[in-house]
Amino acid sequence: MTWFSRSLISLVAATLIMGMALFGAGFGGEGEAFPPSCVHETFYEPFAGLVLVSVTIAGSPHLDFVLDSGATSSSVTDPLLAWALGLEIKQTGLARGVGSGATRVTVAKDTCIRIDGVEVLRTPLVVHDIGTRLAATAGREIHGFLGAGLFERYVVEINPIGNRLLLHDPETFEYRGAGFEVPIEVVDRRPVVRGTVVVKEGGKEVPVRLVADTGSGRFLALITKSRRHLKPPADQRVGASVGVVGDSTVVVAMVRQLQLGSIVARDIETAWMEAFGLPAVRNIENLNGILGNQMLSRFRAFYDYRGGRIILEPLDRSAR
Repeated sequence: MTWFSRSLISLVAATLIMGMALFGAGFGGEGEAFPPSCVHETFYEPFAGLVLVSVTIAGSPHLDFVLDSGATSSSVTDPLLAWALGLEIKQTGLARGVGSGATRVTVAKDTCIRIDGVEVLRTPLVVHDIGTRLAATAGREIHGFLGAGLFERYVVEINPIGNRLLLHDPETFEYRGAGFEVPIEVVDRRPVVRGTVVVKEGGKEVPVRLVADTGSGRFLALITKSRRHLKPPADQRVGASVGVVGDSTVVVAMVRQLQLGSIVARDIETAWMEAFGLPAVRNIENLNGILGNQMLSRFRAFYDYRGGRIILEPLDRSAR
């Protein structure tokens, strides 16, 4: 067994909870330099609706980490991997995610994470022991997650055209494109957006608060009965989610409309969950669900925590 042979995927984990092709206005096209605010650019691999970034730790081979705005901490998924990396464990704690309850984890001291040999983050790493179960579901090895620390340090740009990831300096970042700004509130280190949903044709427009979660491979997840008119329609099927705590049963049904400011999406496949199945976000008051990366990846997205916004720029598919 190699030292990175057991791992997990958070599609699956976070899906339910919980660079840089320079196309588009303002940031240049072919032959133009990337923006002055860019600290580092790299490619990512799209997989199952998620963003996989190749990182190294302590001179390791390349490791696949999920870019996860829904995770309050960065992590590795296997104690054997942590041991092979020589991580120094400093404490133990509890982790919560999908599934009721919590699971005990260890925490390694500040660790240097590099992309393309460049240090991009120094942060404690949570060490999970869930790799075998979730890797079996995912069908591939995922070695960890890049969580809140990366989004707090940079303006993170994800550009599906060319599968590019840019890390911008928040002090010098300036957006000049034609994207739509969606205000965010960062609560418990997670970005929360406001929008509305219409559950069924002719139904009531319901205000919702959603965590914008790049670590969720779904379009949308809603917490059943978290508001009066939020309950799944009759046309539904049973599904499942796999998380850091355990497996949860969900109902999958269509939502007719989701609106975020001036952005409107229709006929969205949605997972409906009970509140007890999402203990990781219990610190976020009046939360109604998760906005997943299948929806977010329809746009060139800029996660600007200091600016209190996510910028969503429609993709120019002809530029592929």
